[in-house]
Amino acid sequence: MCGIAGIFNFFGRPVESLPLQNMLQVQHHRGPDDQHYWLNTNARVGLAHNRLKIIDLSEAAAQPMHYLGRYTITFNGEIYNYKTLRSQLQAKGHRFVSQSDTEVLLAMFAQYGKECVKYLDGMFAFAIWDEQEQKLFCARDRFGEKPFHYYYSTPQGQFIFASEMKTIFASAYVSKELNQRMVYHYLANQIIENPNEPSETFYENIFTLEQGCHLTLGLDGYMLKERYWNLADVQAINIDLGEAKERFRALFDESLLTRMQADVPIGISLSGGLDSSAITCGIRSLLPNEEIKTFSARFKDAALDEGHHIQKVVDKTGAIAFTVIPDEETLLSDVERVIYHQEAPFASASVIAQWEVYKLAAKSGIKVLLDGQGSDEYLAGYRHFYTSYYKQLYRTNHSQYLRESSILKEQFNLDYHLSLRQKCEAALPSLFASIQSFKNKYLGSRKDINFDPRFINQYQDSRLVFKNYTSLKEATLDFTTNYGLHKLLRFADRNSMGHSLEVRLPFLRHQLVEFVHSLPPALLIHEGWTKFILRESMQDVMPNEITWRRDKLGFQAPQIDWLKSPKVKAIVEDGRRSLESHHILKKNAKGVRDWDIMILHLFMRQ
Repeated sequence: MCGIAGIFNFFGRPVESLPLQNMLQVQHHRGPDDQHYWLNTNARVGLAHNRLKIIDLSEAAAQPMHYLGRYTITFNGEIYNYKTLRSQLQAKGHRFVSQSDTEVLLAMFAQYGKECVKYLDGMFAFAIWDEQEQKLFCARDRFGEKPFHYYYSTPQGQFIFASEMKTIFASAYVSKELNQRMVYHYLANQIIENPNEPSETFYENIFTLEQGCHLTLGLDGYMLKERYWNLADVQAINIDLGEAKERFRALFDESLLTRMQADVPIGISLSGGLDSSAITCGIRSLLPNEEIKTFSARFKDAALDEGHHIQKVVDKTGAIAFTVIPDEETLLSDVERVIYHQEAPFASASVIAQWEVYKLAAKSGIKVLLDGQGSDEYLAGYRHFYTSYYKQLYRTNHSQYLRESSILKEQFNLDYHLSLRQKCEAALPSLFASIQSFKNKYLGSRKDINFDPRFINQYQDSRLVFKNYTSLKEATLDFTTNYGLHKLLRFADRNSMGHSLEVRLPFLRHQLVEFVHSLPPALLIHEGWTKFILRESMQDVMPNEITWRRDKLGFQAPQIDWLKSPKVKAIVEDGRRSLESHHILKKNAKGVRDWDIMILHLFMRQ
């Protein structure tokens, strides 16, 4: 896990070393173990790298790394199947001087060109300079676990990229200018990504390379961006529960084992929920003699505290447990630092709690932490997925709809019977999608009354068209690849790297996600149980109380209580006055959350 950066001047002045050095210094936290930069022979391109040593700690694995006198790479991430790929490449005549996955990735590009990404099981963001072709190739992993930001100007003849946006600004070639359109989205919808334009960021002229995409630039300055992976291409299969359980478990076990590869200490982020418990118990089952260290957040608010469930897993696995208890003083002391690393506002105090868990792990000597993000989106773990599934059943199997919704009400005390409107949406999805699009674009949101007229008149055309899903697969696909998962991956990457810590996500092995996406929806939601295939597959190694728990807290911090602190209230009021003075909010606007005002205010101040 590292930080990458680079400058490509495809015509005009040569790349200078000082901007690269400044860029490395700004993202030193991403790789404090080593840092280097490199300029090619005609100084058209400069690549830089901050190294966090995880696999092959020797100097042979240092970056930027060269191969065959032709290719040079700066790479952030992990290729979990690198040992298998290495053996295959050796059979084709490739030779290696290190034990790193970086050198394997370079050889894969030498062998397969841009098609190499299709063979990779991992999280990655990298750039490879081909000296012979005089081209720069950049790629990002399928889900966007690793960040890749860039500035691209044809008039200036320049492409600048980095793991973080602050790194690009450190080059001194790009001015820092707030993207007011994203400010509107955040205050109106509590989102930090634009699902209609996923490359957009909170800064003007700074873009994100979309997940599952790669791009190529040559000396003519033309940028070709292509998508190499799309979950929507996965076809549905017919399979029974027994076989599905076996295949799910095999894929998940292999993901756990490959993500345990490291030459440094590894820990697990344990929330007490189903996902992190499955990881912890799964590892204990696969590696019975492995020392397991877990890191958790607990809260003074008993309604949000998961201590009981955390202890169940600790007792089951014999893990060594470490715990932190964030409170309002934690918020006050760390919030600005978290915003600095996130480079965007965030709508939940859980980001602060995650920061504290990662800080605890790093202070305890851990350099790699396994975490459970990703499964809720493609395994239908959120409660709103009930509605999408029930719309699908209402349209295709009415009796099954009645049975499922009744069981949910009787056994889980959750009422997701469809309203008349939702039934109409299920029966006539195209018509209601058009109506919703019209309303969003021309009638606006009730929250628009909170904005200063000068602001809303400028950005009202940016209103988002949120989808009304009419099938479970449509909903899980969108939340996995377009809206929802991206922000969680951003939180995890920035919070972990802020502590020079690598986070790995076993649930995001792409073969596992593809398999689940191919399954019948009844294997995801069944008789009220979400993530049904996960529960069935892992029940033999997990505490029964965790596997079949009916409640779902998620990872929630006591945000409402923290906002009651007089010191926090003072920041909120400062923020409100600031947003009014910037002609964003109306005077005394009451329809915008205090948390959003505070976080945006602190973000704009940096």
